[in-house]
Amino acid sequence: MKSQTRYFLILFVLFCFLCVFSCQKAEENRDEEDQQARQQEATEEELTASVPELKDLHEVVYALWHSAFPDKDYALIKELLPQAESLTEKLDEAELPGILRDKQEAWNGGKKNLKTALEALKQAVEVEDQQGMLDQTEAFHAGFERLVRIIRPVIPELDAFHREMYKLYHYSVPNYDLENIRTNVKAMQEKLTPLKRAQIPKRLADRQDDFEAAVIELEAAVNELAEIMKGNDKDKILQAVEKAHTAFQKTEHIFD
Repeated sequence: MKSQTRYFLILFVLFCFLCVFSCQKAEENRDEEDQQARQQEATEEELTASVPELKDLHEVVYALWHSAFPDKDYALIKELLPQAESLTEKLDEAELPGILRDKQEAWNGGKKNLKTALEALKQAVEVEDQQGMLDQTEAFHAGFERLVRIIRPVIPELDAFHREMYKLYHYSVPNYDLENIRTNVKAMQEKLTPLKRAQIPKRLADRQDDFEAAVIELEAAVNELAEIMKGNDKDKILQAVEKAHTAFQKTEHIFD
């Protein structure tokens, strides 16, 4: 009987040891995962509002718009058409960088409009409709310009702020890395100084007052976040981050 008791005691001790070991191992794995998450950083490619495939298309669009169109060079339009088709198709393979993820829907719509204009240009070429060639060359150029506007930052100061907001919202906050959150918020406050002095393009001059008002609201939200960051209330910090992010989106949408 004593031997059976001793046997069960040994098994119980081994079981407890295995439980402790498993818990320690799980904790170590979590620590390692947390460390890896903290080490993740946004790459420069992810932070750059650029689509190489669209840049490649620019050369053909430039030739169509600045040479073929004004000179009514129908032969050149025909010559450039296959290249325009090939490069436009490549836009479907293009992936927007992370910082442009909110532009995906507009980007898809812009591509659709561009393809519609290109298809109409092809049809005009097929039936030798010279006026149609000119009209659709103009439409194709306009579609290209709309795509460029979708991804191109309207003003560099807002783009600089967006880069810091992106790091905060998509990296530091999901990992809840307080050190990096504080670093991001400080950087955002620094970017607000030139943003408050920024002048928007002349074509959008009528939106300057709305822009300035939105920036003031954005500054207040960021400063509120910075003040809350002095404490460690996670819920309040996350709520303040959302408020700042919403204020940024409101500022950005002025240019839609």
